[in-house]
Amino acid sequence: MKKSIAASSGMIASQEIGCFVKTKDGFAISLIDEIIFLDRRCQVISKHPYDGLIVAMNDTDIGTIVVNTKGDIDVFDTGQIENIFSGKECNVSSFSGDKIFISQENNEISAIYNTGEYGFSSPIDEPDIIHVSDDGNSIAVASKGGALTIFGPNLETFHHSPPRDDDVEVISVICPNSKGRLLVSRSSLGLVVDERAVNRIELWDIKKGLIMEAEVPSRITCIAPCQNGYVAGCFEGEVILIEQDLRVSTISKSEYSISDILEWEGDIIASCWFFVERINQSGTKIWSFEHQNLVKGMLRIDDGGIVVFGKGGAGNAGNHISLILPDAVTQEDITSSKSDSVATELSDHKHSGMLSENESSAASRRASLDGIEDLISEITEPIEDTEYEKEGHNGDLLESLASSARSLNIPPVANPGEDITVSSNEDSKVDVILNGSDSYDPDGEIVSWSWSTGSGRNLGQSKIVRVRLAPGVHVFTLRVTDNMGAESESSMTVRVTD
Repeated sequence: MKKSIAASSGMIASQEIGCFVKTKDGFAISLIDEIIFLDRRCQVISKHPYDGLIVAMNDTDIGTIVVNTKGDIDVFDTGQIENIFSGKECNVSSFSGDKIFISQENNEISAIYNTGEYGFSSPIDEPDIIHVSDDGNSIAVASKGGALTIFGPNLETFHHSPPRDDDVEVISVICPNSKGRLLVSRSSLGLVVDERAVNRIELWDIKKGLIMEAEVPSRITCIAPCQNGYVAGCFEGEVILIEQDLRVSTISKSEYSISDILEWEGDIIASCWFFVERINQSGTKIWSFEHQNLVKGMLRIDDGGIVVFGKGGAGNAGNHISLILPDAVTQEDITSSKSDSVATELSDHKHSGMLSENESSAASRRASLDGIEDLISEITEPIEDTEYEKEGHNGDLLESLASSARSLNIPPVANPGEDITVSSNEDSKVDVILNGSDSYDPDGEIVSWSWSTGSGRNLGQSKIVRVRLAPGVHVFTLRVTDNMGAESESSMTVRVTD
């Protein structure tokens, strides 16, 4: 029997939730033009108008520090806002101890002290992820082009790992452990037809550099440290265990991409689509929580609670925030139990839905159609409006039907492009761009793309991927997913001639 839990409390934000962070009293969230502080029961403590889209937030002894896209750093303390630094355009930031690390528009990463004093900087090409160790002695930066750079405490370069020359790569997650090492998730967005892993993890030591690497089932979307190593969620719905020696095992498989993951008392709590699920490391589901929106992320707060943040999307009323208690008493899934009960009853021949012998005999004796046309011809008077229609309830009925129609989700349309024929170069290879940009969703938006070969090998999760092909006929499939979880796929063929 399926088990579920209900939210203990919650609230609805009118705008999409940007960043969120735990505070001493509960947590804080950023909206498009506002910052809201809430307690541990999701009750609003205070609201503050804010001019600027927030990139990152961090709660410290001096107050809650926020960094916005203009490169400004502000501190919220007891209802007051103080600007401590004005920088240049910023798209990524991270915090450690008394320092704030921010990207700058001139391809730099800079260290700013909590006092607002400028520290030091280093050039870096298009930083996309910044991870700083708790002690501030190492800073790992992933660039949009797929390069990984590990800096020392003063932003001196310790290690630099560029992407492979013959491929297009991306780093999706950087996660530390307690031994001064980093787990890095790396994926290829293009394709080189060989045996190299398209999706892999790399273990880096701050001093020694790359220790080892291993293949994973699909692109990793989230990682959390656990007692045995790491647990991770993948784009194709896998929840995997990564041990300290990088042995990878699949714990469970969902139909949807894993959006966030964390460990809870030896178990795993993972979010995907509209659901948050608690599973043990054997893959047994303990409970499920259904959220009102697509789950954007989770935040562990004090008093044994987890805050679940939703993304309402187009046509959805509000962005829901729910507080769940993972150790709460579970309840049986009523819908599931009713369905099981009906199935058992209908297995009885008496309730199978088949006609009895008497009913079959009666049905075979069809009524005569003689006189039907005469009867119809006698109906000449117009049919008057019923009282129901006169009272205006027809509008209510239409509104109800319209509401039902809006609740339906039309699947997206996958468009991988037309079949093409190309000639190989002098090396008997050719680079081909696969472009799925013409895919669309009639009643929403496409949130993910996934390319694969005819044999099922994953190529990448983006609209456009580059493949390097040898002469022959190659089939590629594009699968797209919309914001309500509906999917569709379509294939195209590339013929490479000598």
